[in-house]
Amino acid sequence: MRKSRKKHAVCAALLAGGLTVLAGMPVRAEEAVPPLSASANSAHTVTATSGESYDSIAVCRVTNYVNVRSEASTSGSVVGKIYDDCAAKILATVSGEGGNWYQIRSGSVEGYVKAQYFITGDEAEAVAKEIGTTYATVTSNSGLRLREAPSLESAILTTLDSGTSYEVIGEESGFARLLIDDTLQGYVSCDYISTRVEFREAVSLEEEAEQLRQKEQQKQEAEAAIQKLEKTVEENVIPANPAGNGTSHSTDAPPSESSQTGGTASGSGGPGYFTPEGEQAVMSATREAIIAYAKQFLGNPYVYGGSSLTDGTDCSGFTMRIYEHFGISTGRSSRDQAVNGKEIAVSDVQPGDLLFYASGDTINHVAMYIGGGQIIHAATSKTGICIANANYRTPCKAVTFLD
Repeated sequence: MRKSRKKHAVCAALLAGGLTVLAGMPVRAEEAVPPLSASANSAHTVTATSGESYDSIAVCRVTNYVNVRSEASTSGSVVGKIYDDCAAKILATVSGEGGNWYQIRSGSVEGYVKAQYFITGDEAEAVAKEIGTTYATVTSNSGLRLREAPSLESAILTTLDSGTSYEVIGEESGFARLLIDDTLQGYVSCDYISTRVEFREAVSLEEEAEQLRQKEQQKQEAEAAIQKLEKTVEENVIPANPAGNGTSHSTDAPPSESSQTGGTASGSGGPGYFTPEGEQAVMSATREAIIAYAKQFLGNPYVYGGSSLTDGTDCSGFTMRIYEHFGISTGRSSRDQAVNGKEIAVSDVQPGDLLFYASGDTINHVAMYIGGGQIIHAATSKTGICIANANYRTPCKAVTFLD
């Protein structure tokens, strides 16, 4: 069988540093997964859509928090806590100990709270935009043009994805001003969006425990994927000198080009290489490991100019650090990464490749494709590191660092 001479960055790094390069790679302090805070949001949300009455929404107005109880009495067991400025759906108003109580649902918590600690109706609506986050969802089936100014004659910045939601940060002359990501804002006509306000919610002890469990699971999945990659390399690498006795490998071994692997595999065998089948297996395991490693940082903060996977990073700092963990240098900025990678068609993007987004002709955002039409990226200070649709704005370029 003719051996493949094609080399990629990950294989080269693995062979250069020995087969234990990933498992033995020192973990930076920034890469430790931090515990979730007690105020972490639920996956469920209390919302008020356009034109909806706030009569069934209660907003907590206290110094710290109110206990949510199993019955309309202080003798009822505590089933959760709802903090100041968090919101709940009112299921019923009942008479209880000391006056009226609301039966509420907020996030995963359902129970009873004293009505005196909440505002609703017009009062709740008046503070909604201060304590909640307004989102616009594109209702046009063909997408929606994002414009530079609140006018249909203004320059088009990009096209937004149908059905995708974006944060509203202002409104002017029948146009909503949207925050798309850390590098892009613009205007869309209010005729082609629906809006809603989302609020922070109550959190239960069980929910906090589940969030911590999920975080730990993501960490374990990353470790398992990296171990699988190391094992795949070990099973597929072919040393040029397997006996380690100074003799050369068989006559079908690659010529001196094999030194392009960058060094020596573990053991005494000398420079190594992969068959086409072995290289494909290593590549598949590499992509899985990169995505699993990236996902363990979901929910961590966005910081402009930052590059810490735990304390805060911007879009290009995130992709740089993920690749760096696998021995791949990408460059710091999104424009650097767009140039340094091998360009591929956007339609050919695979998990672990990078997608770039531009305003006009200038690339200003980067995300990592994870498959299924989705990306993971450091988006905004509101979302932090999150998963989104790859077409949340129109990609202008794709590159790979894995070929």
